[in-house]
Amino acid sequence: MVRLSKALYLTSPIVSIVAFIVVKIGLLFVARSDFAGSAAYLILGILGSLYSEILALVLFYKMWESIQDGHARTSPGKAIGFLFIPFFNFYWIFQVLWGFAKDYNAYLVRHAVSAKKLPEGLFLACVILPLLVCATVPLTTWIPFLYIFTAIAYWIVFTVVVAQVCDAVNTLPRLANAAGAELDRARVGQLPNPQHAHRLSLYCVSGEFANETLVIPTEGVSIGRDPARVNLVLASSAVSGFHARVLPEGRSAQVWLEDMHSLNGTFYHPRGGGGQAESDWIQLQGKILLSPGARFRLAVDGPEFEIRGS
Repeated sequence: MVRLSKALYLTSPIVSIVAFIVVKIGLLFVARSDFAGSAAYLILGILGSLYSEILALVLFYKMWESIQDGHARTSPGKAIGFLFIPFFNFYWIFQVLWGFAKDYNAYLVRHAVSAKKLPEGLFLACVILPLLVCATVPLTTWIPFLYIFTAIAYWIVFTVVVAQVCDAVNTLPRLANAAGAELDRARVGQLPNPQHAHRLSLYCVSGEFANETLVIPTEGVSIGRDPARVNLVLASSAVSGFHARVLPEGRSAQVWLEDMHSLNGTFYHPRGGGGQAESDWIQLQGKILLSPGARFRLAVDGPEFEIRGS
């Protein structure tokens, strides 16, 4: 279980700002050839910058550690280590920050947990702004203070990003563990908590999860091949990345089955049971309300599921 101290990690951008100011004061002494007076400021500024950067690296490691479920784009070690590769790190920092926001949001979907998603645009801005800070340095002769304004914008955005990362990671143990427990109970055939509407479940008739039962949580079950978009991942090539979604109706012992614009279609049989003729299967257009006993297939000959209730 990863826990992050917001008070601790927020010192990274704060100390970075102070270190920047202290170094600027030191450089003013250097410009006046007062090297003795500049030494203390430069040393303090450099030490502050090192503290800020090391703490940021620790944050990056821990935030990636919190979403390691086999589908994250990188491991915590690679997230940090690749930042030390010259030139490649300009690309990799996009994966570390912007990529984390994307993978965190996908993690919430995979584990069917209700939590506030991270704003991906804000994390992208946090990567672009420091690059703009470097790019605006040569322009300060023609546009005074542009460099300072860009740097201030970056510090503000970075501070907000650090706070949001801490809140997001600290939310995961409570939500994701609870969702994982529900899925574990479903796989061994145990009944879900009363909060699940009418204890609805999906029984896999055929496919890689044949004869397994999955409780349908209140957030529903998204099915497909893309682990970044669904929480029931299938390997069948006939299944689309995000093929279909099953969502409890809430007020009755029924579920909504929705085709998510899949390539090979979703087919359903409202009465279920064995021995149905192929002509009895109906291709779904949009979504439909199904009762326990109904079955559906992903593609004509793809994985088949049955809606069950208790």
